[in-house]
Amino acid sequence: MSSNKIHYLPVLCMIFYCRVLKINKLGRFASSFRGGRFSFLLFLGVCLSFFCLVSVTGCNGGAPETSVKKCSETVQFEAVGSDYFAIGRLCGTDVAVVRSVIGKDTLVHKFVMMDSSSAALGTDLRRRGFPEEWASAVVLRVPLMRVAALSTSQVGYMLRLGLRDRIVGVSDGQYIVDSVLYYRTRQKTPEFVESIGYDAGALEKLMALNLDLVLDFTTGGDYDNYEQIARTNLPLMLTSEWQEDSPLAKLEWIKLYGILFGVRALADSVYEQEKRLYETLRDLIANSASRNGGVAGVSPARGGSELQGASEGEASPDNKSEKKLSSLVSRLSSKQCPRVLAGMSYGGVWHAPGGKSFTANLIRDAGGCYLWASDSSRELNFSFEQVYALADSVDVWVNPSMFATAEEIVALEPRVKNIRAFREKAVFQNDGRRGIGSGNDFYEGAITRPAELLWNFAKCIKGSVPGVNSLDTAYKWYRNIYNF
Repeated sequence: MSSNKIHYLPVLCMIFYCRVLKINKLGRFASSFRGGRFSFLLFLGVCLSFFCLVSVTGCNGGAPETSVKKCSETVQFEAVGSDYFAIGRLCGTDVAVVRSVIGKDTLVHKFVMMDSSSAALGTDLRRRGFPEEWASAVVLRVPLMRVAALSTSQVGYMLRLGLRDRIVGVSDGQYIVDSVLYYRTRQKTPEFVESIGYDAGALEKLMALNLDLVLDFTTGGDYDNYEQIARTNLPLMLTSEWQEDSPLAKLEWIKLYGILFGVRALADSVYEQEKRLYETLRDLIANSASRNGGVAGVSPARGGSELQGASEGEASPDNKSEKKLSSLVSRLSSKQCPRVLAGMSYGGVWHAPGGKSFTANLIRDAGGCYLWASDSSRELNFSFEQVYALADSVDVWVNPSMFATAEEIVALEPRVKNIRAFREKAVFQNDGRRGIGSGNDFYEGAITRPAELLWNFAKCIKGSVPGVNSLDTAYKWYRNIYNF
């Protein structure tokens, strides 16, 4: 201890002594000794002990200089079916990696989720000895209690886990299907949920909510504002469930929500139950088709290079390639495996999901044959003439953009009247469950009920599935546009 510290020690002790005596309980305890030598000597001893401790540990901001014990572990990731998120354990703590693909770029963010006992050891990851590649990870204190969920999919996961009360902000309440949450965005009650919006005031609204986390997403479009949110130092996670290419991969994100909100056991239970139902139903559909002589989900092209070339969106195919494409598609009997068209035309260009897309995989699992199942991309563009060449080969048409009625479709593109599925009134849209406002439950509730979605979809394109009677048919996201 330096001479300066010794010089001021009696003064500091007197100040410390007087302040402690102001505390009621200690004041009463020491009242009998007040004015005597004993009490002063007692507190002088306390002061000496305190300053000795300071002299040993130093005075670097009040924090002891301790050696950092490095964590020699590597991340133990769980096996998941997604390429866009990973969850695991590192240094005794839950961790996650979340990826978002924007064009040719991939954003990668790491998160360390600490409960109160873990956070008590400190949230400085370097001082905690985390590996250097995790030193800049975002530390989240879990369970989260106040979040802004800026996509309806994020809302869907939270609702399935019973976490409605932890949502304090959404992007736009008009698009929320859940009626309770919808009304919370409209009424100034204690449970009021803020509609953040997209204007200049959005950041101020977020910052005023005292959030544990902002759940957002990015598409690379004009409405992306994640960079501005990140600059506010609000904790931010960009989820990518919308980029998943299968119903089960999209559902599996619920495990991450289970960790974030402290309900992992419930999240795992929901996932396993839905996965078991989905796979059972998928196998029943496939076995039913096999017994009847068909092969559910088989590509109409059977690997044909001619179809592959046309499906990659040649701008002006000649008549020969159009005829070849048409003959390849119509070669497969549609009796057991209905041929399915998806998408819609805008300005003479038909936009369709690719053969590796969510829609293509749902069609396959439901026992349909997607016209471009052999394609290896996520989205396709054709001239309308290319699709028109297949008009008489289409049994079912699904997801005609955002159009709700046959009249709306014809108003935009009159030539669709010659597509057989349109003539035979086999056109199905995914807006069968809507909210009070403009919300579509296909993007909110369906993501956590893939088995029910598959059952609903299979009945639309196949009519019935022998041996399946038990699933809840109240969930009817897909409907025939001719029926309301």
